[in-house]
Amino acid sequence: METELKLKIAASDVARMREHPLLAKLPEADRREHELTDTYYDTPALDLWRAGLTLRLRRDGDAWIQTIKTASAGSPTLHERGEWESRLDGPQPNPDDLARQIKPQRLRDVLRAPAITGQLQPVFTSTTHRMTWKIKLSGLPGGQLVECALNKGSIDANGRSVDVGELELELKRGNPTRLFELALALHQDIPLEVAVENKAARGYALLQDEAPKPVKAAKVRLTRKMRMEDALQEIGLNCMAQIEANVPGVLVQSVESLHQMRVGLRRLRALLDMVGDIAPLPAELKEGLDWLSGELGATRDWDVLAETTLPAIHGIHTEALQAAAKERARTLHKAMLPTLHSPRYTQLMLQMNGWLRGRQWRPASGLAKIDPLAQPALDGLVPLVRKASARLRKRIAALDEQDAPARHRVRIAAKKARYAAEFFGDLLPAREVKAYVKSLSALQDRLGHLNDLAVASKLLPVLENSGHAHDASFARGYVSGASDASSCGLRKALDKIARLKLI
Repeated sequence: METELKLKIAASDVARMREHPLLAKLPEADRREHELTDTYYDTPALDLWRAGLTLRLRRDGDAWIQTIKTASAGSPTLHERGEWESRLDGPQPNPDDLARQIKPQRLRDVLRAPAITGQLQPVFTSTTHRMTWKIKLSGLPGGQLVECALNKGSIDANGRSVDVGELELELKRGNPTRLFELALALHQDIPLEVAVENKAARGYALLQDEAPKPVKAAKVRLTRKMRMEDALQEIGLNCMAQIEANVPGVLVQSVESLHQMRVGLRRLRALLDMVGDIAPLPAELKEGLDWLSGELGATRDWDVLAETTLPAIHGIHTEALQAAAKERARTLHKAMLPTLHSPRYTQLMLQMNGWLRGRQWRPASGLAKIDPLAQPALDGLVPLVRKASARLRKRIAALDEQDAPARHRVRIAAKKARYAAEFFGDLLPAREVKAYVKSLSALQDRLGHLNDLAVASKLLPVLENSGHAHDASFARGYVSGASDASSCGLRKALDKIARLKLI
């Protein structure tokens, strides 16, 4: 299993990074320089890629090496993949030779399928000047051995090309969290960005000329043998994976990718709020997550106004308003690019991954046996789920249905209660979880619609003052009436939710 952290670096900073004191711990003679030519093979229908595999044929001097890799498991930031390789006599891949090394039957079957092996052809290439060397990180028993690689080159596919500048930190021995510590230390001196897509993914993106697809939350997988801190780490990394996987889509200004990135962030913040008493998040990380939430939220509000709220208004033609709202949204989407390329964002992602993977909530002395995080997850989840349900009931009881901010607070409490059920679903009765989540989702949809109308009433004056006075004024009146109508009967629905009990 390969464990690797890939970081983007500007071409102009490659020489500086090469001489950075943290990476220059071994003599210069231990460094090797390579001119690599990688050719990726697949079928015309890209069957290997769709099966979660990449087949690479590398020329390194006079040597030919073929490598098969699986898709990255877990977080897109820390690439943890199955990897197998073998030497060849010449520039023709031999998948059967790789298949003999692989234990999973599904992967062997793919590599030996005549419909695939009979159609393999070069699909794109990568040329790289690479420098590699190893460094030892002190501080933990057994030592930490990391292989560093500085890459500068390009990927060419379909007549198109993209430049590559990367620092790869591959763990050969030790704790993966040290990779994040090393990356943060380097980032203090030389700007880096987390590379959530490897070279293969970037090549296939060029080849297919398709926008990255939005990534929804994957199901959290827990077992009854887990301790509470194991569950916390598993759920946290699941949320981080959703955030990180949607970055490529946000960078090409995909509305749905931004929405899913925001969902991932909202899930993560809900988890951290849920466990705040037993695993408090450092203030710096909380501030960072709040900052990122604010950056994503403003853009999403204009997307919803343009694509959902305005098209539902009757009585006037709203095309001009929709166009104006979309233009506002496009401006904010463009403003997200420097945010995601900023040093602050890189630092936040590295710190959050390090906090979760390193279990940095632990005291220096380790977890005591009575610590809630040391208890079985099945026992530890009970007070968390009950607390989320109790908060929702309390907010429902105190709600004035016409108070938009109060409705929004009920909506947030409903989301957190639903997330708690989804996070721990593997450890709870399946039928009860399904019914509970379904009821809360229906409430969220209704309260979400009311919140969209409340947000629209705040955004429409901006359009009123920018040349759309008549239509925006009409739209404001419409959403006010729609909000009143949608609020009717809300108390009955809320009281029904308040009676729900999961555990």
